[in-house]
Amino acid sequence: MQEHKPFSMRIFVYPALFILAVAVYKNHTANSNTLPVETNASEVRTIIVPPPNAIKVGELYAPYYIDENSKLKTIIKNLKERCSGNEVCEVNQAFSYVSHIPYVHSDKHRTPVDVIVKNGGDCDEKAQLFATILIETNHNCVLVYTQDHTFIAVEIDDGSKVNPNNARLNIEGKAYYYAETTDPNAYVGKFNGVAFEQIQGVYHVNEKRDIQKESIQFIKV
Repeated sequence: MQEHKPFSMRIFVYPALFILAVAVYKNHTANSNTLPVETNASEVRTIIVPPPNAIKVGELYAPYYIDENSKLKTIIKNLKERCSGNEVCEVNQAFSYVSHIPYVHSDKHRTPVDVIVKNGGDCDEKAQLFATILIETNHNCVLVYTQDHTFIAVEIDDGSKVNPNNARLNIEGKAYYYAETTDPNAYVGKFNGVAFEQIQGVYHVNEKRDIQKESIQFIKV
């Protein structure tokens, strides 16, 4: 006859075995889903997946992007009405608006709309806002970056309407004038102290592509 274990033993032993089995299973699952740790630090690489329409800056991507936003519609509408389609007027009005927003450094990344709402932004954030307005008013621009600074250079067809004391980048037969939005006393074309050899990269915002520095001509007059 089969011997049955006492009921009190079953109460304690069976749950204990069940808990042990669950623990073993979880440990096995965790190990199977864990990638091996790279012991050689020089081989470790971080892969960054850019968000849609991201602005590439060197090997990194901005965590916010230049794109149309309904909150900017009023600003765009007023700018267009004030300038009646005049190219240089639109660029200068947009530049004046952005450059007079206070420079405020932050370790967090503010979107163009955040810069407007909070009335503050640092160099790359104000550059992104300026580029957003330029895109919405159908103006071409490039994002220029150095090791520790970012600014916009904007295309203007009629150079005679730009201050004669200017700095610009000639790219593929078109002139892109420096536009330093962190300086409230600047004007479109004013040299901001960034020499050509300091530039690490140039990104065409409208066309979303890098421009080879070797193909760019720097002019300062």
